[in-house]
Amino acid sequence: MKVLIFYVVTFAAMAGLMWMVFETFGYSNRNFLIVIAMLLPLSLLFGYILSKTALEPLFVTNDLLDRLLKDTLHELNIPLSTIFANVSMLKRNETDPRKRTQLGRIEKAGENLSELYEDLDYFIKKEIGSVERETFDLGEVVERSVTKFEEMANDVSIQYEPMDFRVEADRRGCQKAVDNLVGNAIKYNRPGGSVEISLQDGWLVIRDSGVGMDDTTIFHIFDRYYQSDLSASGYGIGLHIVKTFCDEHGIEIKMDSKRGEGTTFRLNFASVGVRD
Repeated sequence: MKVLIFYVVTFAAMAGLMWMVFETFGYSNRNFLIVIAMLLPLSLLFGYILSKTALEPLFVTNDLLDRLLKDTLHELNIPLSTIFANVSMLKRNETDPRKRTQLGRIEKAGENLSELYEDLDYFIKKEIGSVERETFDLGEVVERSVTKFEEMANDVSIQYEPMDFRVEADRRGCQKAVDNLVGNAIKYNRPGGSVEISLQDGWLVIRDSGVGMDDTTIFHIFDRYYQSDLSASGYGIGLHIVKTFCDEHGIEIKMDSKRGEGTTFRLNFASVGVRD
């Protein structure tokens, strides 16, 4: 409401100034240019005041949310450490298999929360451009992803070859990209299907025997929030994250898919490979 009032007052003031000049000195090209010269600095001043009035609350709110998120992340690390420490002590002294299983579930839930914490921390650092590249083994990233998704694979078999291939990249971003590809390969597979992961001449290949995609889906697959099946879980950002990671690192990505025959993704990590 304040912005609207300020806008109306500004418009009325400028219109009044123009009317006064033309009424006093008459209209001419020279007088028109004089009026424009007078209105230009005033319009810049009023525009600055208007934008400051309109946007300052937004900046303040954004700054408060940013500080709240960072403070929350910092505080979240404390109870997570407490959970892991106490579960570890309880498991050490517990012999009942049923109770050890229950403690294992608590520990797994804590690990999931810890991963969410790492994701939030990563995206904050990425937003302010402070994510650094590091040298790591791509095989460790793949193994961690396979271990993570084995529990949700049900009757889908995951086959992967141990790989020793060092790369220099954003490790967390790489993990997110591989997780999304492996997760999708399981999620959109068929009962009793398979997922094959291998490294071929620097190309990470993830092949599934799932439902595959039609031409329309393939065309939009990397679009943010796109979902071919609206009833499926998720928000349609997984493959967009993969594409963003590849674009930022100059990693070529190829995809082959056919409805009813499965999908294959190939990522050329040779471009970020580290030679010994």
